[in-house]
Amino acid sequence: MIVASAAALLATSDPDESWVYIFKTSSDGPHATLSVSAPQARYLVRARVTALGPEQVDTTESGRATVHGTITSNTNATGDGGASNSGMGDGGASNGGASNGASPFVRVSFGSSAQASDSVSALSSFQLSRPLQFTGNCAQPDRDSPCQAELELDLDLLRTSALPADGSLSIDWSVDFESRAFKSKDESGKDETLEAPWTVEIVEPDKP
Repeated sequence: MIVASAAALLATSDPDESWVYIFKTSSDGPHATLSVSAPQARYLVRARVTALGPEQVDTTESGRATVHGTITSNTNATGDGGASNSGMGDGGASNGGASNGASPFVRVSFGSSAQASDSVSALSSFQLSRPLQFTGNCAQPDRDSPCQAELELDLDLLRTSALPADGSLSIDWSVDFESRAFKSKDESGKDETLEAPWTVEIVEPDKP
């Protein structure tokens, strides 16, 4: 009975089930430091396609970028008020030496001029994911019009008074990229993960 049931399942399985190529790549961003005198940082994240995938597939379909980051509070203050931002207990970490008891939250915004940015207020870590909108000649990425997508990452200290004058926030972050494309019926019946044929560039637009 069990053998017969298994054979029936195989016989009725979907012959048109589709398999996909999964293209992935990632890049570390530059270390950011926010302080009373420099409460903002902005980065432009650009993914540029350099080649088509296997079977000459477009590697930009359903593309997404996910930014991950950690925030660490630095201060020269001593005593209970100078503890670092290391946890989320009781609604937040210690105040890093600020006299008003506020926590040094960072507003993280991730998006592009073509779409509304997604944003969160982060104390110790953050993660945001946004779709990639490619422009240019993505069917022939090695031609004159480059196939690329851009996103902006903005880091803003919400209240400068939440840090002592000699304090700062260190932010380490990275971006993961992923897209998918259907395989032809002639290819092997399984999903396949590959390195995306993209180059990733991260620049600070406010700097020369």
